[in-house]
Amino acid sequence: MFALAFSEMGLSPITIGLIIIFGIFFLISFAITSPNMDTKGLLRVLNAKPIRKPNGEVEYRENE
Repeated sequence: MFALAFSEMGLSPITIGLIIIFGIFFLISFAITSPNMDTKGLLRVLNAKPIRKPNGEVEYRENE
C-alpha cells in the first residue's frame, strides 16, 4: 500500500544492477571468510599483546 517504484526512489536499472552485484559479492566473500573468524582466534588477536620479531613476523602469546 505504501510501496514506491524504483524510479520514484531515483534508482535506475544500472544502479539496481550494481546493488545486486555488490550484494552478491558481499555474501560470497562473507561465506568464504567466515570459517576464519572463530571466537578463539579473534579474542587471541584482540586481547593479546603481540610481539613483533625483527624479521617482521608477529607472535601472539597464548597465556600471560
